[in-house]
Amino acid sequence: MAAITGWTDPARDLREADATVAQLIAALTPRARGAASLWSDRETMLAHRADPTCPQGTGLAELRDNGRTIAVAVLDGYLQNTEELAGVLGVGRGAAPADVLLHGYLAWGPAVAERLEGNFAFAVWDARARRLVLGRDRIGITPLHYARAGDGTLFSSDLAALVDHPMLRAEMDKEGLCALITQIRPPGRSALRGVREVPAGCVVVLSGANEEVRRYWTLEARPHEDDLDVTLTRVRELVEDAITRDVRGAHPAVLLSGGLDSSALTGWATKLTAQPPLTFTVAFGDGASAVPDRPYSQDVARMWRTDHREILVRPQELSDPVVLAAVLAAKDYPSPFGDKNITPFLFSRRVAEHTEVALSGEAADTVFGSLGGQIKTGYELSTFPWVEKAWKWGARSGLGTRLFDPKLLAEIGAESYLDLRFREALDEVPHLPGDPQRNRLGRQYDYLTVTRMLDQAINHSERLAAAAGLQLRYPFSDHRLFSYLYNVPVEMKWYDGRGKSLLRTLAKTLVPESVLTRPKVPYPITYAPQYKAALAARLRGLLDDSDAPVLPLLDIAAAHRIAADPDLLDRGGWFGRADVEFALNLDAWLRRLRVHLHL
Repeated sequence: MAAITGWTDPARDLREADATVAQLIAALTPRARGAASLWSDRETMLAHRADPTCPQGTGLAELRDNGRTIAVAVLDGYLQNTEELAGVLGVGRGAAPADVLLHGYLAWGPAVAERLEGNFAFAVWDARARRLVLGRDRIGITPLHYARAGDGTLFSSDLAALVDHPMLRAEMDKEGLCALITQIRPPGRSALRGVREVPAGCVVVLSGANEEVRRYWTLEARPHEDDLDVTLTRVRELVEDAITRDVRGAHPAVLLSGGLDSSALTGWATKLTAQPPLTFTVAFGDGASAVPDRPYSQDVARMWRTDHREILVRPQELSDPVVLAAVLAAKDYPSPFGDKNITPFLFSRRVAEHTEVALSGEAADTVFGSLGGQIKTGYELSTFPWVEKAWKWGARSGLGTRLFDPKLLAEIGAESYLDLRFREALDEVPHLPGDPQRNRLGRQYDYLTVTRMLDQAINHSERLAAAAGLQLRYPFSDHRLFSYLYNVPVEMKWYDGRGKSLLRTLAKTLVPESVLTRPKVPYPITYAPQYKAALAARLRGLLDDSDAPVLPLLDIAAAHRIAADPDLLDRGGWFGRADVEFALNLDAWLRRLRVHLHL
């Protein structure tokens, strides 16, 4: 959809590095395929690239005074409050978001990030102070990576684009490999040496050799004094406000799975805009889906008379090498999710043929505390909640790790790394003095999920959709809603003994009864035999390739057993495929980024 990149180097004349500048911009192609806007002078270049259908138009702006550049800004993502800020700043109606950002920076400095609403990443080059300011939205949905290179700094929306720069080299040590395998990274850290991310809710100010990270938003513990009725009213107001700001008068479109979250979102979008939204449901061509979404999504479509489309994904597409390469290029890191990533990419690509922007119900599980029912008297967290689920299947280092060589995992200290990251995250959790144990555990669940797990969920879907030409917006990830519900007691979130009690109550007039009583299932998963056979064949091909960079990391005997008996992929449903998916995806990622391992 859109992407940004830039390079500052006071010791180099970037006007003589036009081939490298062009390479930086070209490398943004997986995220944005349209024309690029470029600003450059002797020591700095900033670029913005966007598809022609990008909803917010150009994302590059420059301010000059007496022929001299004052500051330049590039912006990726979207701002919900462009018009409001334009009015405050006196910029004028119709100003582009990047212009508003730049005027806001001149008025408020790096604190401009506190005034921005939406999902965004930006860079401002302050030519007066000779400093680079990088910023990212509160939840960290829009990507932004950076690295120091020589006397300067490189930044990019795309990790692969960054490490493809001739002054950088993709290197990974034991800690980086642990981060990759466990899928747990401290905020702001990358799995690659010398590469960082702008942490969610932060701005990074880089001036000469100085680097300062300034946090402008985080979850905070506050007393919750509202009773159940007031809480329900307040939650409804927050959700409706988030949806209204995300739609902003446009014809709404919703990715409708037929689950509670997307169905309620569809109902709200219809009521708030007074027009039937476009709704889209994924359908598998062979009818072999284990997720019976179709009847539920059809019930919702009938209830609200939406303009409903079923998007067909055929099993053979899930193993198409060209599709697999596009999915890998779309994401920052490999994952064990396989078709849980491939299907959304194909789905988003086809949805993009009908609309430029769509709403997603993702993050509702997090914000409404659906994990709270697991909290028992005397229970204490011993690791991240989603890793604990993997433990039950013998994956001590997390989901998808059972094909890695146990000796290697012990040598790099994967379990120790995971425990260290867990303890660090636990120490960050904000509590109130005297909080009951149940509420302390509830806050731990919520904080760990918001700050660590969303990186494996929303961030994947955002990047996949952007690469497919679709901008996704996530009303349930609104930071105001997160802040409010973080402080709602567990008993209130589960007041009727079921997960997401508050959302279920609010959704009673928004969804059919069939959706309210529907059990939660993985989405979107196919169990088509063709896909399983293709997965086993890909594993056999990997094992036959002596140059495959992932082979030294694997338990080769275990991999051969699965390759010889594809039925072993069915262990634990889709969970059993994750080990093979992760090995294949990691191998492709190591090749693509030309990663040098230092173990």
